[in-house]
Order: sequence, then structure tokens, then C-alpha cells
Amino acid sequence: MKLIASALLAATSLVAFSAQAQSAQPATPWYAGGSLAYTHYNDPNFGGAIDDSSGTGGKIYGGYSFTPNFALEAGYAALGKAHLSGTTRGPGGDTDVKAQGLFVDAVGTLPLSQGFSGLGRVGIVRSKLKALGIDENSTEWKFGAGVQYDFDPHLGVRGEWERYYLKPVDDKGNTDQYSVGVNYKF
Repeated sequence: MKLIASALLAATSLVAFSAQAQSAQPATPWYAGGSLAYTHYNDPNFGGAIDDSSGTGGKIYGGYSFTPNFALEAGYAALGKAHLSGTTRGPGGDTDVKAQGLFVDAVGTLPLSQGFSGLGRVGIVRSKLKALGIDENSTEWKFGAGVQYDFDPHLGVRGEWERYYLKPVDDKGNTDQYSVGVNYKF
């Protein structure tokens, strides 16, 4: 999480210093960004055993816009941590579940009005979930939606919801991530 917060701070500083110098230049198809997020873990197989299923997460990403309406993004997402209690699965009945992953998404953009766009995404995530002393790696799918406001041709802000499907210890679970962040087009 500290890595994502540091990367987001560095990206914001870079954008602040370079945005004015580049505002007259058109943006290239390449972009990068980062966001901080509220995450919510959900696994129906644990029932009501989750005491604290929310946490702080975030992501950093880079992308390439093939057209004004289609791009590919790749990045790293920290998906938060949940505390489980009263289960028979962990020592003493308690355990923590923590997830992170690398992702690749196809992103569609729909212009809504001057500066505002709707975003839709679908992709895959290679996740690592830690629970009960076990590291579980899996490749699952993800999807999401959001909005973006562009201040100028280079700098924008995003608000998104994303669902990451995870494979925790032979069960099926997911994490919802609600994020706000910056997007910078080079």
C-alpha cells in the first residue's frame, strides 16, 4: 500500500510540474495513472465469519489508446485485507485474507460531455491471495465501470468501481474496489 501511495504522490507531483509545459502539445496514445481505493472482500463460503471485510487498496497502471474509444491497460492492484473470525479454517478460528495482483484490461471510453467520459473495462487478473498461511495464485477475470474528467489534453481524474474475482483456498470470492485517482496522457 505504501508503494501505491508513494507512486501516486510521485505521479501527481510529476503531473503538476509538467502539465503547464506540455498543455500546448497534443497528447500521445500512451498514458499512466494511479489511484487510492476502498476495497470490500466478499466470499459466500465464509458466511458471516468476516469481521472486517473492508480496507484500503489502490492501483498503478499504464495504457495505450488505440483509438479515442479503445485502450489496453496493464498494472498492479493492491486489493486490501479482510479479517475472518469464528471459522474452523484458521488456528484459533481467526485468520486474515490479503490479495494483490497484476492485471490486463480492455478499456472502452464513451464521451458524455465536454471533458467527461464514461469508462467500461473487462480483463484478467493474476492474483495472489494469502490466507491461513497459504499463498494461493490464480488467474481470474475482472470488470468495472467509471467516469473520467479531463482537465486538459494531458491531465484527468477518474472515479471507478471494479470487481476482481479471486480463488481463495478452493472457494470463490471477489473484491470490489472503489477508487479515485489521476490519469496522465504523455
